[in-house]
Amino acid sequence: MKLQVYSANEWLYPDQSITDSSDPRISLISARDSFASCQILMNALPEQSELVFTFQSEQPDSHSNQAGLAFFAFQLLDVQVNENTDVDVSTIPVGTSAPSYVTRQAPFRVYDALIPVHGSSMPPAPTAAYYLCWDIPEHVSAGAYHGQLTIRVNEHAYAVPVYLEVSAARVPAKGHLQITNWYSIRNIADRHGLELWSEPFWSMLEQYLKAMRRCRQTHVMVDHAFVDIEKQADGGYHFDFTKAERLVALCLELGFTHIEGGHVGKRINWEDPTFVLSSDPSIQATSKEGYEFISRYLAAWRSWLDQKGWLPLLVQHVADEPIEPSAADYRVLTGIVRKCLPGVPLIDAVINTSVAGAVDIWVPTNKEYELNRQAYEDYRKLGDMLWFYTCWNPGGEYLNRFLDFPLLKTRYLHWGNYKYDLAGYLHWGFNYYFKDQDPFELTNPLLAPHVHNRRVPAGDTHLVYPGPDGPLLSMRLEAMRAGVEDYELLRSLGKHHPELAQDIAASCMTSFKEVNTNPEAFDAAYRRLLESVSSYPE
Repeated sequence: MKLQVYSANEWLYPDQSITDSSDPRISLISARDSFASCQILMNALPEQSELVFTFQSEQPDSHSNQAGLAFFAFQLLDVQVNENTDVDVSTIPVGTSAPSYVTRQAPFRVYDALIPVHGSSMPPAPTAAYYLCWDIPEHVSAGAYHGQLTIRVNEHAYAVPVYLEVSAARVPAKGHLQITNWYSIRNIADRHGLELWSEPFWSMLEQYLKAMRRCRQTHVMVDHAFVDIEKQADGGYHFDFTKAERLVALCLELGFTHIEGGHVGKRINWEDPTFVLSSDPSIQATSKEGYEFISRYLAAWRSWLDQKGWLPLLVQHVADEPIEPSAADYRVLTGIVRKCLPGVPLIDAVINTSVAGAVDIWVPTNKEYELNRQAYEDYRKLGDMLWFYTCWNPGGEYLNRFLDFPLLKTRYLHWGNYKYDLAGYLHWGFNYYFKDQDPFELTNPLLAPHVHNRRVPAGDTHLVYPGPDGPLLSMRLEAMRAGVEDYELLRSLGKHHPELAQDIAASCMTSFKEVNTNPEAFDAAYRRLLESVSSYPE
């Protein structure tokens, strides 16, 4: 059997051959309250092999206390990339020459899903890959920690020396970057064979929420699905927030800090000039009937949150991605919502700079922000806040978290948060697999019928995969988590030495489409960041 260690910042592939004949060793550096991680690829693995991973730490250099570093192993599962990402949106047909900004010509398979190893693992032969990580707690002392990773393959044992350098730098326990990934409760129920709202469903939902917190997500969507709405004989409504209360209480216990009020309205088709109610698409949102419903719903929503003491945690969505044809109706709808929720910040993914005053938190795509930076910065000067988002666009050279983009591009998204002082990041697809989509084999499903009849770029619908016992994390989720932690470290350094923090960021990233995806170059910048943060007392 051949074995080689790889960076956690690069993709591995099931058809990949090991070329390094030297003895493998693991050497990693990490901040505290973070993870040190790498990947291992194995070739010529015997059929029906059973693998067992054990890690034994030695006495840390110059320290009297044991490190107590928790070790975790995950088997990497490969997924199919059906088509390559296009320059702007969607994909290019199979057979088209792969553009320079993608990693490989589609179709191909890449390791992304992570299966936790509990005890032993029986991977397919002859090639297997694993993601290894060490939990570096906040209380551990800075310094060098040595150990040995033993990989037992049937009757054979392979010893891999491990050197972990723990920096004095610490990722703040309470983050400053605001993050949301939208999730599908229907998929949580259906993909795991659970009855919606049953106790097993709530237990599974908690697993998904913990996966969100793994990448330091701060905001959680609470939409109308969590509210029981009953129309009464007199034309009024009764609103029951029991499910919403259970969700919010659970999220606050897990460390979420904000509530996202679900979208009040939506469009049936992309080019529609008007919005309908999200809870009842038969009603136009800005009609008299729509106004009556919104007024009563948001009054009850505000009163309930206020009674629970949660109103200060709320940011409210109105309607997603208003474009020029729907801009006028969007302005009317946001006016209604403002009247019903005075003082509550309104947030939406907005790709239309002409709706000034409609939102408090602008969320353009990273490409839209750079192309219209002056307009957005002018709104910031007026007191508005700026986030950014990605979805099935942008493509091309722009950063996004697609399966055919370099893995480091997912991590660099949040270096962009620091570079441009963008306070948050939004993505629609935590587990939004489409109907009949196999998220392992069809990562490019059709976005039909309401937007276009083309495919979404690989992996855009999901950041986790449905496993037999819960959500499977992914290499992209781990890259996102690391990028959010990088943001916090850059921010910590920026409080003391902003020029140095920007210089370190610029050494790898000059714009949302100009980054250095060489893992060795990134490692040098990351080490420089940790050493710089360590030079300032907490």
